[in-house]
Amino acid sequence: MTNEQLIGVIDVESEIVKFSVLNLSGHILVDSYRPIELIKPYIGWVEVDAESIWNAVCTTINEVIVKLELKNLSKDDIKIIGIINERDTVLAWDSESSKPLCNAIHYNDTRTDTIIRDCILNCPKALDNIEDATGSKVSSMFSGIKLKWIINNKYIIKQPTSMENIKFGTLDTWIVWKLTNGNLYVTDITNASRTLLMNLKTFEWSPDACQFFDVPISLLPTIKSSSEYYGTIEETPLRGISIGSIFADHQAALYGLHFDKPGQIMSNYGDSCAVSCIIGTEFKRSNNGLITTVAYKIDKEPAVYAFEGWTSVGGKAIEWLKNNMKIVDSDEKIELLNIDASDVYFVPAFNGLAAPHWKPDAKGIICGMTHFTNKKHILRAALEAFCFHTKDVCVAFEKDTNIVPSQLFVDGLYSVYNNILSYQADILGIDVISSEMTDDMAIYGSAKAAAKVINIELGSHEWSLKITKPMTTQEEQKNRYSKWLKAIRRSTGITKAQPNQTIVDKNNFSTHFLSTAYLMAMMGMMAFSDKN
Repeated sequence: MTNEQLIGVIDVESEIVKFSVLNLSGHILVDSYRPIELIKPYIGWVEVDAESIWNAVCTTINEVIVKLELKNLSKDDIKIIGIINERDTVLAWDSESSKPLCNAIHYNDTRTDTIIRDCILNCPKALDNIEDATGSKVSSMFSGIKLKWIINNKYIIKQPTSMENIKFGTLDTWIVWKLTNGNLYVTDITNASRTLLMNLKTFEWSPDACQFFDVPISLLPTIKSSSEYYGTIEETPLRGISIGSIFADHQAALYGLHFDKPGQIMSNYGDSCAVSCIIGTEFKRSNNGLITTVAYKIDKEPAVYAFEGWTSVGGKAIEWLKNNMKIVDSDEKIELLNIDASDVYFVPAFNGLAAPHWKPDAKGIICGMTHFTNKKHILRAALEAFCFHTKDVCVAFEKDTNIVPSQLFVDGLYSVYNNILSYQADILGIDVISSEMTDDMAIYGSAKAAAKVINIELGSHEWSLKITKPMTTQEEQKNRYSKWLKAIRRSTGITKAQPNQTIVDKNNFSTHFLSTAYLMAMMGMMAFSDKN
């Protein structure tokens, strides 16, 4: 056994699971990850096998321990564990067998759209009260509405069980349950604040919201802060090590950045695009389409709140261009993209538009094309969609708070691309700051919060920060943003949802197939013209 003091962080996403071990300087010494496959049984349905997530957690832990031993270190050097997870994915399991009762419902799943439309049409007053308490608008993104769907559709339950044996939770709750062999049934305040079920003033489950969505409070986990002593791990080779932090991944990055002052803004460029703006320790509601969420709460310290806006399709739009449209054949092409801005705009509203626009009926569109448009223009428009969405949130934040953002911090997978950072700076007209940590800032934040529980101060080492400055005039920024807003308006009203529309609509599928075939043919001609 050595005298090292290490911090472990389990990062549970629905498409990748990662286990990292950090030293006290905040650097990752070793890590391991496993991809997870999404399941898409019907149009609009996105699921994950929860057992595959747990198996990936076990595998990555074992692999990291081997890597530690190669460095003459031991699992005994890991003093505490932090857990971060993708928000809004939810599942149900049996408390006696600890077996999932259904696949986890992914954050991008839209099967609850019909329920939401019924709520909006029939219960607007009740929804207003719930939104005032929870800080959020009703959306298929949030896990509370997914729990209502599971309860209303018991036929998906894989094995018979009594209602009192059912446990519900987001991915943090599921993994903590498995790690502790069922001894801990908890969630943290950042995950709970995204359920549509927690009162953001009391930090307790809202009786009104739970009753409205038919979710018994007795079946929900206990809400804890983001950093405290929760309990001890019983399963995996990490047994005997305490859990010291639980965080939703996006909020963990905010804590890692030491964000605690109103006006500090972060945008995460991942599969989705989430933008958070710190508002302080007082609960407030947005009047301009943003939701209120808990950025973090460390043990008994006051909670820090944030306004947030997001789109469920960020990097997913790039994947769509790569896999469906064959416009991008490698990530290298993104970095090497060198083409002037055009009047082509891509609104990737594949699942409608969320905060701050709240247009669930919006459809993805590409507009402004001419005979001179080629696939590079389409790719640039997709990359700029990250930036224009961030602009949407910053504009709403400024209207709500009268605070003009002076700089933007970005992280996430796509923050490594210099051209995206340049687009963002030019569209916002402010400095854009990025870090070598990229998508590891959340891991650092979790480790920092966990270390605090055992009175260890994780080093705030000097990261290599890069500042990207704007190169456009205010007039250019205003002109381009006004065109983006026109594109947003054009993305709505294309189709109207039918009240009795089924989950699998064959006519709708045919329409999508024909339009996609047409677009692919057009892209093929663009590719041919590029080569000649």
